[in-house]
Parts: sequence; C-alpha cells; structure tokens
Amino acid sequence: MRTFLLFILTIASSVHADVNTYLNKYSISTNETVRLTIESTQQGQPQRPDLSVLNQDFDLLGSKKITISSFQGNTRQATTRWQVLLRPNKSGELQIPALSINGKQSSPIILLVTGSVNTPPGSSIPSPQAARAPIFIETSIDHTEAYQGSQLIYTVKLFHKDPLHKNAALSDPFLNQALIIPADDVKRSETSVKGRPYFLEERRYVIFPDAPGTHFIEAPLFSGTSQTDQYVETQGGEIEIAILPQANSNSQGYWLPLSSLQLEESIDKEAPLGPDSSLIRTLTLTARGLPAARLPSLSVLKNELADIELLSTELDESFDEEGLISKRTETLKITMKERGEITLPPIDIHWWDTYEDRSKIASLPPVILYVNAAKIQSAPQNTLSNTASLVKDEPTPTHSTTAPATTNIKDTGHIPLIAFLAGVSMMSSLGWLYSYSRLRKLRKHAQKKREAVNERQKEKKKHTHSLAEKNTFQALAMACQQNNVDISKLRLIEWAQHFWPETFIESSKDISQLAKNQTLDFLIIDLEQHLNSHEKSLWQGDLLLQAIETLRKRRQNGKA
Repeated sequence: MRTFLLFILTIASSVHADVNTYLNKYSISTNETVRLTIESTQQGQPQRPDLSVLNQDFDLLGSKKITISSFQGNTRQATTRWQVLLRPNKSGELQIPALSINGKQSSPIILLVTGSVNTPPGSSIPSPQAARAPIFIETSIDHTEAYQGSQLIYTVKLFHKDPLHKNAALSDPFLNQALIIPADDVKRSETSVKGRPYFLEERRYVIFPDAPGTHFIEAPLFSGTSQTDQYVETQGGEIEIAILPQANSNSQGYWLPLSSLQLEESIDKEAPLGPDSSLIRTLTLTARGLPAARLPSLSVLKNELADIELLSTELDESFDEEGLISKRTETLKITMKERGEITLPPIDIHWWDTYEDRSKIASLPPVILYVNAAKIQSAPQNTLSNTASLVKDEPTPTHSTTAPATTNIKDTGHIPLIAFLAGVSMMSSLGWLYSYSRLRKLRKHAQKKREAVNERQKEKKKHTHSLAEKNTFQALAMACQQNNVDISKLRLIEWAQHFWPETFIESSKDISQLAKNQTLDFLIIDLEQHLNSHEKSLWQGDLLLQAIETLRKRRQNGKA
C-alpha cells in the first residue's frame, strides 16, 4: 500500500512539469535493477541531465536517449526521453533527487530497496578464498543492458594451479530463451594471481537473448580430477542482465539490432542486353552482431518484364574481437522477356544501430536495364543480281562478219521474232507497273508497321515508368514512415525522375518547379533544413508523404 501511495504522489507531482521522471518498479531488492525514465517536452534541443547525482546511492549500468515526435493538430511536439539502468548499492528508502534540464526540474522519487548488496554488475569476481583455491572461475560480460536479440559477449576464465587431467570438463553458460554460440577456440596461457602462478584458459561466447526482462546468466560448471586424484567441482558466479524490448518495427517484420551493416551488389551482364538474354546479380549483406540465419531475404523475385530466379543463398559466419560477423549472399539470374526498360526496385534494409541507439537504413538504388531489340538478320541479295553476274561471266558468242549471199530477198523470218519481243516488252512494262504498285503498298504497310511498333514501344515505356514510379513511391513512403530524412531525399528524387520521365531531375529544386505546389515547396524546404541541421531526428515525413499522394491522385484524375 505504501508503494502504491508513493507511485501516485510521484505521478501527480509530475503531470504538469516540463521534466518528468518515473521508474518501472518502486520496490526492489538489492539484487535487482531498476529503470529510470526522464522525459522532457521542452522546445529546442534539451541538454543531457546531470546523472552524477545518482552515484551516491546507485551504480549506473547504462543509459540511452530516444526522441519521439508527434503532431497535435498542426503543431509538432518533440519529447526527449532518457532511460537509465540503475542498481542500488545499499538498502532502505533511497531517493532519486530532482534532475534539471534547461533550468526545469523534475520531482524527487522514493525507491524502496530491501535485502543485502551482492557482487558488482557485469562480472563475477571470486572471493579471496576462491582466489587462493587451486581452481576457480571468473566470468564477465561486455554489457549488462541490451536489446532483445542483440549480441552480448560473455567471457569465461578458468584459473588452475596444476595441469588438468583429460577427463576435466567445463560446461557452457546457460540462459533461458537465448542463443549461445562459442566465439572462438580456447586460449591457453600462464598468468599470476596475487603473486601466485596459474594456468589460464579463456573462452568467449556470443549470447543473443530473445526474451525482454531481467535475467541471470548461469555460469559454466567445471568438473574433473586433480593431479592427486581428488575430484574437483567449481562454478563461476551468475551475472544479471536487463534485456530491453525491440525499439521499433517495420512492415517486413524483422528486427536487426547491429553495430554495423553493409549492403553491396555486383552485376555480370551481356552487352548489349536483348530479349531472352540474361545477367547474374549478386547481393551481399554483411552484418556485425547477429547470426547469419537471422538476416532477411534481399531479393524481389517478381517482375513483369523479366524472369528472376534465385540460384543460391550462402550464409557465412566468422568472429573477431568485436564478436560475430555474418554474411548473406544471394545470387540471382535475371532473364529479359522483351525489349524495353526494366526497373529492378530499390532495396532497403532497416536496422537498429546499437552504438548510436537509432534506426538506420542500408540501401541500394533502383537498377534500370535497357533491353534492345533482337538482331535482325540481313536478307539475302536478290537472286536476279546473282543470275546477272553468272550471265556476265559467260563467254559472248562470236558473230560471223560474212555478208549474206543474197541481199535482194526480203527476210520475212524476223517478223515473228519482232512480234515476240514486242510482246515481251509489253509484259515487262506491265510487270514493272505491277511491281511499282506493289512496292508502294509494301512501303505504306511497312510505315504503318513501324508506326505501330513505335506506338507499342511508347506504351511499354510508359508502362515501365509507371511500374518504376510505383516501386520508387513505395520506397519513398517507407522512408517517410521511418522519418529518415537522408533516405527520404534520395527516394524523393528517384520517384520524381519516374513521375516526370521526360524531364531531367537532379535536385529537389527541380521537383518544386515541376510540381507547382506551394505546400510541397514548404515541405521540401523543411526537409532540406533538417537535412543540413543537427536535428535530423526531429524530422517527420508524414506530411511530405501526404503531399506526394495528393499530387499522384491529381494526375490520376487528369488534373496534373
């Protein structure tokens, strides 16, 4: 009942404050952690609160900053939130003092802590008696607070004075609802502890906890026989961790908490491309801090103008000092169905940067393939010309120069020949007239065919731009919904290049001149201002997306 009253008084005192503070629990034991949330709704960029005032009663295990923007009517309101993970270093009624941000103060909070204090966070340090033992274990972890599914690096050190028997065994650590992978081989060395020599075996693990909340990592257990045939069994200490839920979600449904992400592509194609020709496209996603099996699919296998076949998917994993490095490689075969302009849509992979604690997007721009017409085989030469060449090569008969014996007699035998030649001449003339008429008709038919082909090409080109416009608009919509100002500008220009395909567009200024829309002009100016300022995280893309949707609807209705 007392805890409930403290909670009510704390909430009531902070309702009208510009700086609010609250806890996720108001009564804990000394073995537990508590999350303090500090919120500021002040205008401008709030200063980070001074957390040193908490060091007297608490150990600060970690903190993160989140900025949340919302619209109330036509007014945008930004809320800055700090979350601090605390562990009490004593029991009793502990006060979280008033915290100041830009001159505004929060109200104090009372936390009830029961029990006695245990070992410090993030490590299991052996007692002095254990440090003098022939065998003891130390465990440590790189972070005691992490996001659901993100990487934790867990280190186990086994100290032993004498060499171990072959039957000695060291189990793996255990955490319920978590994936645990050995990071590398056992490292063996020699060291000294408080002046005493020891053999040291060091092992690293990467742990991916899948359940939010507070958990304890169960330390490895050593069991074996000493040199004196005495059975020995010892275990390291537990380590408590706090697992935060997913910071955001996307339409694809995956969650990628990583320290870095890189997306690359390579294309091996024929030159030039024609119908039924193909190319090989390779997509590679390299991530730090996540198993390869959890990386999303990269390729879109549907396209109206091409057949896309996934040839292979390769998953590779390796380790370095910073943990797990995963790589997903997809190899695609793309076969062109017909000539025209084929657009492969952009690829956006949304991920969460665990170092900077904010959402990011790894992107590849759209790929445009120009497919030319199939090569037309040249027609064979007219057989008449071939025949003529053959006739030309034949020897010319030798005519006799001897005059006829009788010149006074009429040569009536030539009349049928003349009539025959006249008939042949007339037939040739008629044939030529027919051929000329036929040739004119063929030319007109060919011209109509070319016009029809050109019209079909225009329709295909229009259809291709329409598909590309839809794909780039979807990519723009996703970037605006993620409030990512950098990617939104790139996607805006890509979309405009397909919305106005006849105009050369290379900047947002070109878009303003073509759109002739005052609202869109203001929103583009707002985007540019946030892009060139230090407040990128405050930009909201919903109004820009709404203006683009209005412009597209106007064109569909014939008004633009």
